[in-house]
Amino acid sequence: MTEKLPPKILVVETDEVQRSMLCNTIERYWFSVLRAKDADAATKMMTLDKPHIVVISSRIQDTNATELAQKLRTAHGCSEMPIIFILNEDESEDGYTKIDNTFLEFVRRPFTPNEVMTAIKNLIRKAKPVFQDKIITYQDLSMDLATFRVYRKDKRIHLGPTEFKILQLLVQAPKTIFSRQEIIDYVWGLGKDIEPRTVDVHVNRLRSLIKLDRLEIPFIKTIRNSGYCLNLPGEIC
Repeated sequence: MTEKLPPKILVVETDEVQRSMLCNTIERYWFSVLRAKDADAATKMMTLDKPHIVVISSRIQDTNATELAQKLRTAHGCSEMPIIFILNEDESEDGYTKIDNTFLEFVRRPFTPNEVMTAIKNLIRKAKPVFQDKIITYQDLSMDLATFRVYRKDKRIHLGPTEFKILQLLVQAPKTIFSRQEIIDYVWGLGKDIEPRTVDVHVNRLRSLIKLDRLEIPFIKTIRNSGYCLNLPGEIC
């Protein structure tokens, strides 16, 4: 049976100190954590990284927590996306009845690490999310997301961390066209000041590294005015 990567948890909290504390708590249990300070960042991460559970603070400043939960569930394409709300000590749960509560948990401040992890584990047990395989493949290419090794047929391909993440994004959704900005957000992080031309440089380097011979059609296709995607079987550049 194929080994799986740890659950991916998206934490949405405006306060930097509280966000770091909450994320560090979850990471100590060897879960993968995505950090978002506002609704816009959370929505982008939901689209690109597809977390298994979302933790939303009721203190987020740019939108209502319930509205954000509904928006993220829409972006995820699942009305039962598992969600944990972090509430103030005296805050009522009544304001959160608008959303489907099938996979919903509440944690109140001040909370202990055990309370947060109990809520996460309860949702994992109930929702039974599908976790990411450690090894992903596309045609004759395979990527080990745990050891960061890449192979084409029997040939080991040595990639730097930036090229690896670009390739991972494309392989995980081979029919999707990713814009340069989406690649920047995924590889370097949201809000990073990276020139789009930098993406082109890394993609060209990646093409060169994974090419088996000079006559081969490029593994990665450029879509004019849109971005990049993988060449599908039978297609030409």
